[in-house]
Amino acid sequence: MLPIVISPGPANILYAASGSSFGIRKTIPFWLGTNITSIFQTLAVGFGLDLVITAYPRIADAIKYLGIGFLLYLAFKFFRFSCSANKTLRPLTFKDGVIVEALNMKYLLIPTIMFSQFYSPDSGGYGQIIFLTFALLCLTLTTSMIWIIGGNTLASFVLNESRQRTEGILFGSLLCATALWLLLI
Repeated sequence: MLPIVISPGPANILYAASGSSFGIRKTIPFWLGTNITSIFQTLAVGFGLDLVITAYPRIADAIKYLGIGFLLYLAFKFFRFSCSANKTLRPLTFKDGVIVEALNMKYLLIPTIMFSQFYSPDSGGYGQIIFLTFALLCLTLTTSMIWIIGGNTLASFVLNESRQRTEGILFGSLLCATALWLLLI
């Protein structure tokens, strides 16, 4: 599960960008928002959300397009931050974390893969779903913090305004590329 959890995606790019722009402490609310939301998503998948999405694929399409729209909005904020002299961009909030994670179709694949590989209805039922959800939460908490710390470490290399502008453009571009990739899949 580690390779797919730690791979670049909407939330991971935002962890790095926020860690770099605002530091670890100010990124914690966003980190908590995404990870608490992921608990509910994982439990929903474990208890059958994938069956609903399979029966009604337009639900997945709606989540996908809303997610793309939100990523483009956040990319716009980074681009604006990179061009702005007054630097009015504020740290991502708990609410932003909830929205990003709720609209993150990449994340829904992770518990789907996990349950298809490790869940056995014959051995534990609900307890097994809760155990696997907790195990995935531990993994996501750790890997997302790695992205935040990595972004924060990057900040020490971009102390001057020109490099900060380049960083804003880089993270905004990565979010646009992620949105485009999500649009094409």
